[in-house]
Amino acid sequence: MRVLLISPNIEMLPDPVAPLGLAFLSSALKSCGQEVCCLDLCFEEDVEQALESAISRFAPQAIGLSLRNIDNVAYPESVSYLPFFKKVIERCRRFSSSPIFLGGSGFTLMPERILSFLEADGGIAGEGEEAFPKVLSGMLDSSFPRIEGFISRESKELSGPSWVQNLDSLSSPDWTCMDLKAYFAKGGMGNLQTKRGCPFSCIYCTYPLIEGTAVRLRSPRRVADEAEALLHQGVRNIFIVDNIFNFPESHARAVCEAFIERGLSLQWSCYANPAFFSRSLAKVMKQAGCTGVEFGTDSGSPPVLARLGKNFTPEDIRRGSLYAREAGLEVCHSLSLGAPGDTDETLEETFRLMEEIAPTAVIAMVGLRIFPGTGLARQAEAEGLLSPDTDFLDPVFYIAPAVRDRLVDIVRHRSSLSPNWIFPGLSINVSLRLQSKLRKFGVKGPLWEHMKILRGRTISTGEPHA
Repeated sequence: MRVLLISPNIEMLPDPVAPLGLAFLSSALKSCGQEVCCLDLCFEEDVEQALESAISRFAPQAIGLSLRNIDNVAYPESVSYLPFFKKVIERCRRFSSSPIFLGGSGFTLMPERILSFLEADGGIAGEGEEAFPKVLSGMLDSSFPRIEGFISRESKELSGPSWVQNLDSLSSPDWTCMDLKAYFAKGGMGNLQTKRGCPFSCIYCTYPLIEGTAVRLRSPRRVADEAEALLHQGVRNIFIVDNIFNFPESHARAVCEAFIERGLSLQWSCYANPAFFSRSLAKVMKQAGCTGVEFGTDSGSPPVLARLGKNFTPEDIRRGSLYAREAGLEVCHSLSLGAPGDTDETLEETFRLMEEIAPTAVIAMVGLRIFPGTGLARQAEAEGLLSPDTDFLDPVFYIAPAVRDRLVDIVRHRSSLSPNWIFPGLSINVSLRLQSKLRKFGVKGPLWEHMKILRGRTISTGEPHA
């Protein structure tokens, strides 16, 4: 069967991200004998022409769209991607009568709602490498079978989501179906995954909904193989997309040792949890090519951390930052300002902690995007901030009542005092113009790692300097 896979994700900030999920899916379909064509819309100047050309040339018998995100999760400058996705589907309908299926992490968050809004024929919640080939096989019998994770517009019955239990059974990502060189030039990084699943209980987090709560590990040897393959394609900087790289620590250490044994000359960064960030792990990460870690810190206030369901304390944050710095790693802390329990006093605790540990950069979000099925959604409804019939397709945010009316002003003031802080929801120290300038000057890896360059005004961008 001829299957056209489309990545309609065109967001360029903070960087364009190569569609790893679609690359895994393409590889899985090819392993099952399907004929696959991939269309990545990220760098297309004329989307309609690109769709018409791909469909007329390939004549697909099925079309799949991978939805990575449904909005930019930023406040107050919120942007929904769903209207664009709907236009893509409408144009596919114009050029083809083949069924259209949805998938990806964004779709998994609200499969029934998104399927209805986009008017696709079906979709897979969870992971599609095993489920989608079964759906395509069922099409040959002129029926949509009951498959774990699959939902159709007719039945609207979802059994799932679908998760691959043995990740090492999957073929390596098929990077031949997209322009990796463009992603490396314009985004500065490639993608790598060492595990799936999140066992933690942060009340706002969607990873347990997308990947499940059971941690499924990939073989360190397989991870090193894929890192080496990226190197051979000219990609020297990599972001490890795991929700948390350093848990379990033994697996993170094994991945690092595999990189070292292979002699891989790559640079990489990752998300990390300060509770599991030991001094010895920081050292081996540095030896393996790690350049920086981004801690999902959220707050510097003990009661706010507790209400968020975090498993660490401010002392863990201090210790993790210290170990990273000792090892020679750049450090970033991601914050959620206006979280449950936040007041002027707790925000000041957070600001003081960041001043104390002096990270390379701070990425601060105003409020928390609320998604259905999370503890935050239940709390917001209990507080009367959401109605029971909220559909969540339009971005909705939790901002603590005690600071709601003046949080944006507090953030703007903080940005004037903290030049190494990035505020995506207010376009402070993050913009397409700034990103483009840095990439043209050959800056690779996460842009936050290079805040020192900007503070030194080495590059003239016309943007507020970090």
